[in-house]
Amino acid sequence: MFFLLPVFNASAQNTLQKRLENKRKALQKEILQINRQLLKTKHTESDAMAEYRQIKRKIYIRQKLINNLKLEINHINRQINQNEQKTVELNMELNRLKADYAKMIKKAYNTRSQQDKLFFLFSSESFQQAFKRAQYLKQYGKYRKEQATEIEQKKKQLADLKNKLLRDKTVKEKLFSDYRKETEQIKQEQNKQLAVVNKIKRKKTYYLNQIKAKQREQAKIDRMIDDLIKKAIVKSNRKAKKSQRHNSKFFLTPKAKKLADKFSANKGALPWPVKKAYISRKFGKQRHEIFKNVKVVNTGIYLATEPGSKVYAVFEGKVLQIQLIPGGNNTIFLKHGNYLSIYGNLKEVYVKPGDRVKTKQVIGKVATNALGKTELKFRIYKNTTKLNPELWLKRH
Repeated sequence: MFFLLPVFNASAQNTLQKRLENKRKALQKEILQINRQLLKTKHTESDAMAEYRQIKRKIYIRQKLINNLKLEINHINRQINQNEQKTVELNMELNRLKADYAKMIKKAYNTRSQQDKLFFLFSSESFQQAFKRAQYLKQYGKYRKEQATEIEQKKKQLADLKNKLLRDKTVKEKLFSDYRKETEQIKQEQNKQLAVVNKIKRKKTYYLNQIKAKQREQAKIDRMIDDLIKKAIVKSNRKAKKSQRHNSKFFLTPKAKKLADKFSANKGALPWPVKKAYISRKFGKQRHEIFKNVKVVNTGIYLATEPGSKVYAVFEGKVLQIQLIPGGNNTIFLKHGNYLSIYGNLKEVYVKPGDRVKTKQVIGKVATNALGKTELKFRIYKNTTKLNPELWLKRH
């Protein structure tokens, strides 16, 4: 076990290094994605908030990237220190082996004649002693060969270690270069963000009116969705020949209850309804990002993504209904027992009411507005109760 410990340690270090590299690449990929979205966002007054949110998200991701680079640099520093120590130890071991081998060669030279070996054997007092002396000479010769082989192996280990040190130091220099570049980039992005904030604040009245108008429009859509859910509950219960008080809950058959329990058990583990996305607006009542005295309310989360992105069912279930909502494009309602997952702002729909869908099945495509913004409005309900979808999705 003692000899295996360095192997396990090296394996753990390689795993950690690979994980940090993969995380760095994923963060860099997300920054590129946001950059593409920013290029497609038309820098008009009406979409300055979208620009602000995209820059804000990019700063957040870049900060995570900087933190990841710090971890990578610290990790590779530890590896370099450990390998430099190993180099010292290997050099000492190699010098010891060479010294021992030199003594052996010198001794072998002094007793090199075949006559000496024969004298050593024939001077034995018994056959048993002669046999032992013959074995000794054989083992001594074998040991010399093993020592020579071990010296060559140590030399190779030392050369490999020195090459790894050179590679690690090159990687470290590249990481430091990336770190300095990202630190400079984040300063530039913060300046851009400040410029957008100042632009918005200079036209405060315009943007406050825009916020209020969007909130009124959103409230109207939310009321429509609430009404649609209530009607769907009444219709579903009537079909099941069950009347529930106020019709505020879906009647559950044993099969539907099993599905609802299964959905509930997957809280925090549901797949994202769109890939390559981030949450641009969160659930619930919160202060506006710029006008802190203004409160905004979201009944779901907004997932900013790339144009043409496919939409996936987050769980198995049944298509309850599909509605074309003014200002919200197509909206799909999926029923999972007494839970609903709702996918808004779709330009294309690939399912129809009554269809059974599987987890991660493609059900539609997200719409992109005239300003180049592509966002899915995602909601989760339990009966008529609005839930925070962010708490139900896997950590991204």
